[in-house]
Amino acid sequence: MSILIKQPIVKPKIDLARVSTDVTIPPCDQVKVMSPDQFEQFITEWIYGYKQNKYYKVMHIGGAGDKGRDIIGYYDNKHVDYYQCKHYGSALTPSNYYLELGKLCYFTFIGEYPIPNKYYVMASNDIGPKLIDLFFDSDKLRSSLLSNWRKYCQMEITKTKDIPLNTNLTSYIQSFDFSIIETYPMAQVINEHLQTMYGNIRFGGVHIDNPNPLNVPTKYEADELKYIKELFDAYSEVLGRIIKNIDNLQGFATFLNNFQRQRKAYFSAETIRRFVRDTFSDSKEFNVLKEEVFDGIIDTCEKSFCNGFERLNAVMQQVVSVSTSKSLLDSKMKYIGNSEKKGVCHMLVNEDRIKWVNGDE
Repeated sequence: MSILIKQPIVKPKIDLARVSTDVTIPPCDQVKVMSPDQFEQFITEWIYGYKQNKYYKVMHIGGAGDKGRDIIGYYDNKHVDYYQCKHYGSALTPSNYYLELGKLCYFTFIGEYPIPNKYYVMASNDIGPKLIDLFFDSDKLRSSLLSNWRKYCQMEITKTKDIPLNTNLTSYIQSFDFSIIETYPMAQVINEHLQTMYGNIRFGGVHIDNPNPLNVPTKYEADELKYIKELFDAYSEVLGRIIKNIDNLQGFATFLNNFQRQRKAYFSAETIRRFVRDTFSDSKEFNVLKEEVFDGIIDTCEKSFCNGFERLNAVMQQVVSVSTSKSLLDSKMKYIGNSEKKGVCHMLVNEDRIKWVNGDE
């Protein structure tokens, strides 16, 4: 007997470029102007954010080859629910949906995938009265699907062959339990989505909380070693003695305090970098931030200074006045402050794009 290990639902990532800050457009109107892909992502966010306790895994598989299952919710007993998303400019009619019903019947008939516990029809403009009537009357739905099979299903279910009604498939549809089909009013979906972290940032009006700041660890992390060495070299140059570790700074309060502030700034930036990596679908906005910082400090960094510590201080003074508005992390999400900008400078040191100690001086 196999044991299914329960795992957390995979958190869907957010397209930061499409996050709304315009509170003047009602959420229902924003849903109506989404693309089909955006609508599927919106429904995935709703499932993850509002139904976390229902499933152990959710997969968004929409697109070509989804076989009528844009999103699959997996129970921990190996049963499933399917969510089929339809972004139309008006309410769904029976003719809009015969093909999807045909896919459900055909692919479960041939054993391509199991019959779900529930099959949810998610429509951006809800379900029209004729289709609602069919969903409430399984016999009428069954009869209507069979009579419209040739027109809407036979040549459309797959691109490789026709699927005519034969005796076995007809018998299967006649016995199929269409009571598994349900739908959610879009107003209810929007209301529940707004109660999740995704509603706060997708529809605007409520600013998402800043990520919890990382604590500065006592032990250096591997990614810190390069910028820390560069700091020690800057301190060494001005003190006239070799600084290899923090113990060498004991008795030099100015430099010890500076070192602690620089590490705190680095982890302020690292907090945002990790948050972007784990939350948003495209981490390019953090790279935009780094380029803005680099462009704003490089002229200062390349000036002549008596030592690396003076260069460090000059750059840190300069960076707080650098505009980073090209990055949506600043202009839209308001995540970037002085500490984050300073921390990005140390990331640029890690990438060998700037140095504090210039061997020519």
